[in-house]
Amino acid sequence: MTDNLQVSFTVPRPVIPDLLRVVDENFHLLPSRIDSLQPAYPHKQIFISYRHRDSEDVCGRIYDRLAQAFSRDNVFRDVANLLPGFDFRTRLERAVADCHVMLVIMGRDWLNDENRVRLHDENDYVRFEIETALRRDNVPVIPVWVGRRELMPEKRDLPPTLYDLLHRQARKVRPDPDFHTDVDNLVADIKTIFDLQDELSGIRRQI
Repeated sequence: MTDNLQVSFTVPRPVIPDLLRVVDENFHLLPSRIDSLQPAYPHKQIFISYRHRDSEDVCGRIYDRLAQAFSRDNVFRDVANLLPGFDFRTRLERAVADCHVMLVIMGRDWLNDENRVRLHDENDYVRFEIETALRRDNVPVIPVWVGRRELMPEKRDLPPTLYDLLHRQARKVRPDPDFHTDVDNLVADIKTIFDLQDELSGIRRQI
């Protein structure tokens, strides 16, 4: 009879960071190692840009699915990641600078009369997020249509710093019963982007 016992189990991705902390604090009590605790892309960051009044509810559902697939530590959404008392523009700029893909969530009110005016304000945080990402040539910026939106904005509706957004391929996340299928496809797209980024990074290191 052996004294060794090997146990394998799976845990939801959102609890992995907490589990890792518990393991680290109690590592001396563990008789053997624990494998496969890291998310599939531990160094990749996703930034979600959205208007609260336009798409807050569906954005929350998308965030939860992405956090499950990539871990909460790797998905930035303002209400989940911004702490009170800090300069939010500095924090946003740092998060955009660190991200490997940005999702721009666009509902039917993303460009209503009020929001069209806001986009032409240099201090508007959604404009700030998107134009900061667009200045980075290697960061995919993906418009994600929600709430049955199916059209990109017109050029006349955007400030010049956001014109490049019009040339970015969009994805659609429809309401139920199509929501889960559409988000699965979005997750697959992001994984493909991350794999391509890693492949290109490996090629650059070899040159």
